Amino acid sequence: MILLFVFLSIQSRTDSLEKVYAQNRQIETLLELNKCYVASGEFQRSMTLLGQNERYFRNDMDKAIILFELGNAFIFAGEIDKAHDSYLQLISRYPQFELANDAAERLYLIETVRDDPAKMRRLTNVVRLYETAQYNEAIDSARVLLKSSVDAHAYYYMALSYRGLGDLAMVLGTLEELSGKYPDNKIYEALFLQVNTYMILGEIDKARELLEDLIVREPYTIYALRARQKLEKMERVQ
Repeated sequence: MILLFVFLSIQSRTDSLEKVYAQNRQIETLLELNKCYVASGEFQRSMTLLGQNERYFRNDMDKAIILFELGNAFIFAGEIDKAHDSYLQLISRYPQFELANDAAERLYLIETVRDDPAKMRRLTNVVRLYETAQYNEAIDSARVLLKSSVDAHAYYYMALSYRGLGDLAMVLGTLEELSGKYPDNKIYEALFLQVNTYMILGEIDKARELLEDLIVREPYTIYALRARQKLEKMERVQ
């Protein structure tokens, strides 16, 4: 009964958003409508919506967002090569946006589980639940993947979901468990999430220590550059 109610609620919102978007094409409405399609598993409708409407948006940031969401639709539908190409296009066309870092993380996710279709489906379902703000469901699904070959990514999406719920203590606890178990993991967005959480909580010294350690470990990477920029910003604020 609960699932039926949720489905009907999503369907009602979908119908309403389709009417609004037909009258006035705004990026916010497009993204909300796409989220409804993804939440209900209608990935083909998501691909069609994004592919047919990209031409209406000329702003580079809007185009980058649409390309990212298209990559998501492909990966949720199991079209891994197309997802890979979409994320790669985003990174090459719009490297200046933070979204390019998210696309790089998705590429790393793909390479991690490309050869295991079953784990790919389970992990991308966690991503789908997170992307559609179904945070508790994402956490529950991610927990099932702990102690598997993809548990590093499971920890990361658990942390992101806790952030969505506003539970910063659990964000830190989850990320500290991730970094303790996999100190050499390559999910750099997890480290920046940890840094940002420390900063929100006023634990500046811990944030600075993580950034300085990243610069030492990966001195000639874009991540080290981001860490240096963040440190410089922290110094200016203080």
